[in-house]
Amino acid sequence: MKLHLDVRVLKGIALALAVVLVVLVGLLCLKRWDESRGQLAESGTAGESPTVSGDSREVTYVNGQAYALRDLETVLLLGVDKFEGETPEGYLNNQQADFLLLLALDEAGEACTPIQLNRDTMTEIQILGVNGEPAGTMTGQLALAHTYGSGEEDSCENTVLAVENLFYGVKVDHYVSMTMDGVALLNDLVGGVTVEVLDDFSGIDDSLVQGEAVTLKGQQALTYVRSRGGLEDSSNLHRMERQRQYLSALQGQLSSKAQLDEGFTLEALLQLNEYLVSDCTVEQLSALGDNLAHYEIGDILTTQGQAQVGEEFIEFTVDETALQQLVLDVFYEPVEG
Repeated sequence: MKLHLDVRVLKGIALALAVVLVVLVGLLCLKRWDESRGQLAESGTAGESPTVSGDSREVTYVNGQAYALRDLETVLLLGVDKFEGETPEGYLNNQQADFLLLLALDEAGEACTPIQLNRDTMTEIQILGVNGEPAGTMTGQLALAHTYGSGEEDSCENTVLAVENLFYGVKVDHYVSMTMDGVALLNDLVGGVTVEVLDDFSGIDDSLVQGEAVTLKGQQALTYVRSRGGLEDSSNLHRMERQRQYLSALQGQLSSKAQLDEGFTLEALLQLNEYLVSDCTVEQLSALGDNLAHYEIGDILTTQGQAQVGEEFIEFTVDETALQQLVLDVFYEPVEG
């Protein structure tokens, strides 16, 4: 659903929530479904759901150690490569998810772990037929999951499914997506974002001089976080590094702006509303914001792997051992077997 923001509702939201929501929106700009979660490694006896004494959670065994899922809430943030005037036809569109960030929220520990996913990651993707019904699967870039569907909720849900497949069945509770039209708008709402240019943009935007500090304005911000073709490294790895750099700088700008101007967040959200799609209600976002306002936000994690040129496009193959360890570290905790 689109986020229809009611001014009367949002006026009552605390400043801390306001800061968090805008930070979440900022993150968006940058751009194996399996019945058993025992895919991670060797599990218990086939067909059983082993538990541990005094703990009703199902367990997974890795190298003889029992692990159980932690009590986390997950939110997938998507930056969608769509611009004004693009209209999908049926259940296929050309809107790829250029930026993907999964937030793992630990209410008990008051902590948030962000995980940035490489849009070129090769994984299993569900195909939707002409009526929007599942019509098989394919192996392709994670970003392509969003191209199946109308470009709205169904495309987001298909991307959620692909991420769950990649993360061995870990459930994604909610999603929020933002289209690229909103990047320049958000960037300028905070007065521009200053970064030290990490790559050589000669021939793309000569105002972005490598090594110099530049305050990004308007479409320049989109160029900085989105470009990869024509650069020395045309893989997605350098772009992801620039996106993390931009996020860090943007978060500081957002916080300062919201603290100085009580009405800033409301106005920003109202202006950005048409670029957003989410399954969250205002009340759910409010609860999320109330929690995140005092959470410790960890460093952005990334999946390890190797990028190479495929038959047509860049393909990023994850290091399965490293990915399993990341999933264990973030989503599971050891328990007594």
